Amino acid sequence: KKHITLVLDLDETLVHSTLEHCDDADFTFPVFFDMKEHTVYVKQRPYLKVFLERVAEMFEIVVFTASQSIYAEKLLDILDPERKLISQRIYRESCIFSDGSYTKDLTILGVELAKVAIIDNSPQVFRRSSE
Repeated sequence: KKHITLVLDLDETLVHSTLEHCDDADFTFPVFFDMKEHTVYVKQRPYLKVFLERVAEMFEIVVFTASQSIYAEKLLDILDPERKLISQRIYRESCIFSDGSYTKDLTILGVELAKVAIIDNSPQVFRRSSE
């Protein structure tokens, strides 16, 4: 087991996804919600695959997203189809909803928070713990 856990956000950090038609999307995938199928258009950050492969050699990789699992699970299956790079996937269902937004509680990782690094476009979503 690696000593440092790297927590990565998904949307606006690793990828940009939209339901609006996008000609220059890197890939698309279907997702079913609100009683119908939608097409998700995804642009991934340049060199994303190389980045994930490199950091997975050095860190325990966790993707912690406030997105719903119905969407994020499918997206992560495309980004890491063999589940070799990302060791843990955490979705909105594990977030805490308060004051109109979702916060991510890092204590659910079960690791010493001094050994956790975060890459997220909205670091304020992480709940301040008492540690």
